[in-house]
Amino acid sequence: MGEKVSREAAVTALITNPTIKGAASECGIAEKTLHAWLKEEDFASRVREAQEEVTRQAIGRTLLSIGRSIETLEDIMQDATNNASPRVAAARTLLDYGFKVYELQTVQQRLEALERRLNV
Repeated sequence: MGEKVSREAAVTALITNPTIKGAASECGIAEKTLHAWLKEEDFASRVREAQEEVTRQAIGRTLLSIGRSIETLEDIMQDATNNASPRVAAARTLLDYGFKVYELQTVQQRLEALERRLNV
């Protein structure tokens, strides 16, 4: 049971630490042990799943704040009492993100068309 707990602690440590050395230290195991565990498919898979979940949560939070972020940039851009510099920066940011969204949508549509052709 102790090893299982250590492995679960190691998964958590790996997704919260920037280095394997730091993760090993946090969960009280040797760095060499953690490297060995990462070579095991089951453990490596659990780490990937945990990383993907953290990423999904971060994306969700980001998506929830997009509307407020755009409103804030629009307010800065439209406020004539602001200096030109923040207004231009806000306008540029809105344009940059607008183009990125357009590009992503275009790529997504093309990918979906290719997948339909290939019956994927």
